[in-house]
Amino acid sequence: MELATVLDRLAVDTLVTEYARAVAGGDPEACRPLCVPGAVLDDPVLDVREEARGRDVPRQGGHGDGARPYQHLIVNRRVAFERREGEVGDLAVVDADFVTPLRSSGPGRTADTVRGGRYRIRGVRTAEGWRLSEVVAEEVWQGGAPAAGRN
Repeated sequence: MELATVLDRLAVDTLVTEYARAVAGGDPEACRPLCVPGAVLDDPVLDVREEARGRDVPRQGGHGDGARPYQHLIVNRRVAFERREGEVGDLAVVDADFVTPLRSSGPGRTADTVRGGRYRIRGVRTAEGWRLSEVVAEEVWQGGAPAAGRN
């Protein structure tokens, strides 16, 4: 493996980690600096889908119960690079799994849910470094503890 490929892999891995930290904050706005203009974010953990025009729209079937992530783990990352003749920049494709604990609170109750699924992430090398061009997440499973009263 060439040194340049190792450095690219580290840069893409760092980008994915920064995305995970932004998602853990539950704020799609924090993801924007990690993206190229017109990037598509379709992530059920954020409970929004950002269209290429930069407008957030509610997801169909999102959690909608006020649940917010308090951690977001992107694991089992598989990174592949595509270098195409005649295109600007190099492309990276990341397939990964995610696990996200969420908490929703209301008057007199707290409920925890854990969600898991898979990511397909595309990145592109820009003059500023690697940036996300597309993030598509598919929730595969969820489980959790029932709502409980506060002590």
